[in-house]
Amino acid sequence: MNLINGFCLTVGLLKDVEVLVVDNDRDSRDLYAFLLEDLSANVITAGSIKEALEILSWFTPKIIVCEIRFLGESIYTLLNTLSAMEANNGKHIPIIVTSTSTTGTHDQIPDVEFEEYLLKPFGLDKFVSTIRNQVQEDVAENSCPDVLVLHTKHFSMPQLGRV
Repeated sequence: MNLINGFCLTVGLLKDVEVLVVDNDRDSRDLYAFLLEDLSANVITAGSIKEALEILSWFTPKIIVCEIRFLGESIYTLLNTLSAMEANNGKHIPIIVTSTSTTGTHDQIPDVEFEEYLLKPFGLDKFVSTIRNQVQEDVAENSCPDVLVLHTKHFSMPQLGRV
């Protein structure tokens, strides 16, 4: 069992969860894929919206992690395709949007529906717990249950005696 900031990261935590990672930054794509595959997720990566759309023609992920900013491409194309897929098969694919922009990006796209917005750089524990929360019914229930229960509850630390 590995703990990052108190969050349990064990092999099998995301067993059989299909993830599509769309990011134009190769280092980010590779890091996400490495981490998620280490947790037993099935990961496919794309470096562009066009590539992601091609992948969606033969692969249906349980969740998508997507950078919001692409040079010469719009995330709207991907989101419209996901909406059409949902209309055809009734299955919603959650999307987690990531960005390095600290100003305005989230506010500039109020009509875009996505489940989470993560500002880069973000903690790997936050990244994994965000994915896990979106695909809760698809993840292994017995991976570090004590740590996961504590991680999802709001609690206060007991006061330590003063010296």
